[in-house]
Amino acid sequence: MSGLTPRRHHSAGAVVLDGPRCLVIRRGREWVLPKGHVEPGERPEEAARREVLEETGIEAEIGRRLGATRYGFRTPDGRWNRKRVEWYLGRRTGGDLHLEPIFDEAAFLERDEAIARLTFPADREIARHAFDGGGGPAAPPTGGPGHAADGSPQAGSGGPAGSPSA
Repeated sequence: MSGLTPRRHHSAGAVVLDGPRCLVIRRGREWVLPKGHVEPGERPEEAARREVLEETGIEAEIGRRLGATRYGFRTPDGRWNRKRVEWYLGRRTGGDLHLEPIFDEAAFLERDEAIARLTFPADREIARHAFDGGGGPAAPPTGGPGHAADGSPQAGSGGPAGSPSA
């Protein structure tokens, strides 16, 4: 019966701005924003800063919470997973781009190009929110292929090719 219970993951990430440009990273065919697991005892904003540095070599000051996204994916063994990602506004303070080996490419792109390049609708919405100043209430959880607001299965999210990067 435990194989039917979804594994839950809590992650944090940042929309890192450097002036008018946003940091995006590519893993395979997916363009995403830097994010990763929140470690035990770590606050989400600390995890966001750490993950940006680990994944990209970029140092960032983490500011306002932008919102959260949720999505589901299956592991290669067929186990269903649900992930919640808390997003923060980041401002580049230093560092040079050098990627973790799992990533293929990274770039700081102007607003429209960054938003167009991001693979998942929820990532595009969070990036828009960051570029628009992140003002007002935090962005609500958003959905789309592989990114469901309620974590339910979505068409095209049944395996690694349709799953968002960790």
